[in-house]
Amino acid sequence: MTVVVLLGGATVSLSACTGDSDPIASPSPSVSTVVTPSPSPSVSPSPTALTDEELLALIPENARGEDFLSASNFAKFFVGLYPEMMHDQDPELFSMLSDPDCVFCNNALGNLADLVASDGSMTGGDVTVEVGLASGGLEADGTTNASFDAETADTTFLDVAGSVTSTVPGRGGRLGVSLRYDVDHWVVLGVGSEDA
Repeated sequence: MTVVVLLGGATVSLSACTGDSDPIASPSPSVSTVVTPSPSPSVSPSPTALTDEELLALIPENARGEDFLSASNFAKFFVGLYPEMMHDQDPELFSMLSDPDCVFCNNALGNLADLVASDGSMTGGDVTVEVGLASGGLEADGTTNASFDAETADTTFLDVAGSVTSTVPGRGGRLGVSLRYDVDHWVVLGVGSEDA
């Protein structure tokens, strides 16, 4: 199983998923692209999909506006959803906030499906982001990019018996998130990282 861990040992330099092949953040030589080698089993959806009102209620109020401050807050909120999704094994919110063509998002959802299919679990991997406004802004194509420093905690993957199958040491670096405002909330087009 290929494992996506934000800023972890298998971490990413992913395309912004906007049609360009360039990553959001300029990769350092040690950054590698995360590729899911084969189709992954799907994660069972929640019994009922979230309504628009329920979805908005789950997004922090300071991340709901169409301005750059809200985009910055939303990007930081979204990257924190990855470890939460892996711990809870519930992809619904993460999936609803992801563009269907987002490479990082699809890899993350595929990795969760693999984890669920193997009856495994993940601990750690929590993301701590810098306080304050991200750098970035509105791009010529109408998307918004937000970049900020972040750190991940050590991540441990366990099998069904609770035995450690792999660990990824925590790491710090810079994350770049490409976003689009879609009717009443932000949608993630791509996530990239650069080691510190």
